Amino acid sequence: MNLMSLRRQTWGDVQARLRHLPRNPLRGLLADVPELASPTPRDAPVVDTERVTAFRRAIERYVGPEQTVVDVGTGNGLRAMLAARCQPGKLYAVDASRNLDTAQWVACRNGFTDIEFVRADISRFQPSERVDVLLHEQVGDGIFDTGLIPKLLDARDRLLAPGGRILPNRFDIFFEPVQLREEARVPFIWDQRLPDVDFSCLQILRDTLDPAYFTRLIRPQDVERSLCEAQPAFTLDLETLKAGALPKRLSLERSVERAGRMDGLCLFYRAHFDATLSYDTVPERPRACAPVMLLRTDCREFTRRDTLRVELSLPDLADITTWRWNVA
Repeated sequence: MNLMSLRRQTWGDVQARLRHLPRNPLRGLLADVPELASPTPRDAPVVDTERVTAFRRAIERYVGPEQTVVDVGTGNGLRAMLAARCQPGKLYAVDASRNLDTAQWVACRNGFTDIEFVRADISRFQPSERVDVLLHEQVGDGIFDTGLIPKLLDARDRLLAPGGRILPNRFDIFFEPVQLREEARVPFIWDQRLPDVDFSCLQILRDTLDPAYFTRLIRPQDVERSLCEAQPAFTLDLETLKAGALPKRLSLERSVERAGRMDGLCLFYRAHFDATLSYDTVPERPRACAPVMLLRTDCREFTRRDTLRVELSLPDLADITTWRWNVA
């Protein structure tokens, strides 16, 4: 009987029953089998070859024998397995979620036996030795919404040895005006024009709406073009950043280089490992596949050489619903 052919729930029940038997010859085997209810793997980071290549090259450049390496939020385990190829002295893959089961399963099937998998939030992880390299990709859809700043600064201060590295450590943050492809546009409801119903009266309720209404996750291919040459709104370095040092208000002024309709501000980043090695989530990059956040604005046409001014309030970087923006 092929147990793996059983329905998922049935197999989960079988595992649970067998694990609790006092004399279970399959206990060792079951310890190596992940829960079949593990989260669906994220495909985009693996498909993005530029991103994977950047991590591989950075790891080859900065991870070596006798070093202690921690992969923060290991996810599918890719970073930890790339690091294992460099044979560090100690390698921890840390994750509090069920992703750890999946990562451990993949590592085992690929012959990586020297990774120590730890089920814990990084804030509660304390190895016996100081850490030489912190690997991570603690970046969410809103960049900061998965704890990029507090988690990495805490890990840096508690774990990192003097001269240790965070990979990647420097982030350029962009808020770029974009025009969406016509099929990807979703105007505000008060701008919708239907033959029999006029929703324009709803604009009076604009200030009472859930702030999430003014954000939208879009695919890279939804962006037809950026109106300006991309410039970082600000840059942060996790190896030197002090808590509370990031801006809470931004005033941006840009010259329009490509005429078009502004449908919103596209939020993306460029992550640096050092002066020559980086990857980004620029939606117009070939092979870009990671979703990006759109801060929705009223549609407005701009011509080349127009000046575009943006005011942003970012009281809580980790909570995008507290952000406010205005375009003039």
